[in-house]
Amino acid sequence: MRPEHLGIGDKTFLINRLIQQAPINTLIREFFKNADENAALAPEGNRRVEIFPTVIDGVRKLTFWNTGVGMSAAELRRATDLSSSVNKMMALDGNFGIGAKVSGLAASPDGIRYRSCKDGEVNEVTIGWDEEEQTYVRFSVQLADGQTDTIYDVTSVVQAAGTAIDFDWTEVVLFGESLDHDTVAEPIGTGVSVDRSFIATSIFRRFVSFSPGVQVRIDVAMTKGGGKEETGRFRQLRTLDEILDRLPRHEDVVDAETGITVRYIHDPKHEGSSHTYSARANAATGSTTFLALVYRDERYDFRTQKVWSSVAPTFGIPFGSKVLTVEVRLPDDAAFPNQYRDALTWRHDRSPLTADQHAYLVRQLMPDWVKEVIRSESPDSADDLNDLQSDLQSLLDELRVPTNVVKKSPEQITRSEANDAGLAEPEPTTLQSEEDEEKVPGIKPPVKRTEPRASTSRVRMAPEGATASKLARALERAPEIKILTEADEIADREMKGRAARFYPEVQTLFVNGLYPVVAKMADELSNEFSDAEDPDEARATALQASQRTLAFRVGKATCFALAKRMLDDWSTEDLERATSPESLSMAADDYRQSLASARKWIKDRVRLASVSALG
Repeated sequence: MRPEHLGIGDKTFLINRLIQQAPINTLIREFFKNADENAALAPEGNRRVEIFPTVIDGVRKLTFWNTGVGMSAAELRRATDLSSSVNKMMALDGNFGIGAKVSGLAASPDGIRYRSCKDGEVNEVTIGWDEEEQTYVRFSVQLADGQTDTIYDVTSVVQAAGTAIDFDWTEVVLFGESLDHDTVAEPIGTGVSVDRSFIATSIFRRFVSFSPGVQVRIDVAMTKGGGKEETGRFRQLRTLDEILDRLPRHEDVVDAETGITVRYIHDPKHEGSSHTYSARANAATGSTTFLALVYRDERYDFRTQKVWSSVAPTFGIPFGSKVLTVEVRLPDDAAFPNQYRDALTWRHDRSPLTADQHAYLVRQLMPDWVKEVIRSESPDSADDLNDLQSDLQSLLDELRVPTNVVKKSPEQITRSEANDAGLAEPEPTTLQSEEDEEKVPGIKPPVKRTEPRASTSRVRMAPEGATASKLARALERAPEIKILTEADEIADREMKGRAARFYPEVQTLFVNGLYPVVAKMADELSNEFSDAEDPDEARATALQASQRTLAFRVGKATCFALAKRMLDDWSTEDLERATSPESLSMAADDYRQSLASARKWIKDRVRLASVSALG
């Protein structure tokens, strides 16, 4: 007897759960990807994807239309089943056959209408949620002769509307959640407001490239720029790769060991406007700098604006995230997309694969010109903090916190400079491997850095006369302190209401110069120096002293936390909590311990100023 395939006991329950648990945020990706792949099958010169409103009973409905290979009635029936596709190969790391329908029905239970023209014949089917059946169905309609069917010929209907049928095409219309749901204005749910150019921006952010020869056009009703109340005119959407030559500079750097390419892009605001160079070069969409993983020409773990700014220091970019884009480009055999294609997983164990796991490469491969951009974007500091960092270094030396030695890669870094002219953590995958894999191609996950810890195991004695090696004598480098005084910079790093944020990967401590305790301490100090000749200068000096002492308090707390690495009783999670913004804020609040040192610093400044005035 041959082996029996496993069946499904309750298909209705499985289908309902699959759809109702699907992420809606992938809807645009799924429908566009289907349209792009199909358009690539059309003859050269007629490979088109168009996105526009279709008005049904006075309400706008989002529509995806593409040329390519059309579908017959039988193919439409097959295409609207789950885990089924037409003109595609099914594969674990390719097409699953569920994406568009699943995410589409999750966002558009009232219906998704498919029309497809093949060999001059146009057929139509609508799928959606049926209240009576309590599941998702192909809706049945009654025809003029009294018959009912789920797939029917609408050739005469589209001809009457002036639509051409002399070449193949496919159209998908999203009805949304109800008859009155405007899916152009609210594509991912009623009451969920999005930017007018949301569709164009979603495609621009997700796709590194379109299929060869495919032209993407979007109705002006759904793009930035003029035409908000219009329809029927289109703007062409281009990928970032297509407009790179219009940006000041970009460079690809390849890591020979892993095959990963890191692309660095300088995309500042254009001198003539408030928009970035990339936004000016792409009339259909807005464009901001970002961080992303790139896998098979699609971006994952996409972070932009404040989310990018908050993690940028970990990637070696303490300042400049608003003008620098970073793409970590993975080899084709490096990952698997998860079930809904909203995140990547490692091939070896299906654990989440994120950009953070490659931050060390971004730092290691960073070109000098990128470092110069970072320096140019760093705020000018009127205060020299070398004395504070020297004191912190002495504290670390006293505590004898061992440093982590970074091993230099023996492989040569390959650079390719193409042009020198001037939300939320991904969900864990639901795909599980039930068989042991002896050898799976792809990049292995980087081993998480382990901290030196004390041990209660057997102690082996060194030979008499032996001393500590230079490596053992190397101590932790004191954190580099950067005091932020601009509200935007503080908000970008998620430090509002927090005294500081420590980035251990790059040993950088950002201090909130606007933290409430700073003003409170400055008021107290300025009152003590109220008899100064220049009250404004005295206030400024008191404020500077308050910021410096705040930096030292949180810096000292960070150093003591680093020293806990030596204790077995402290876990990695304990260490992370000890240097969290919340813990550092509590250390910052006790400002009275710093009043004496602040007074001394102010008096020293006044004395130095007096000596300078005497010449």
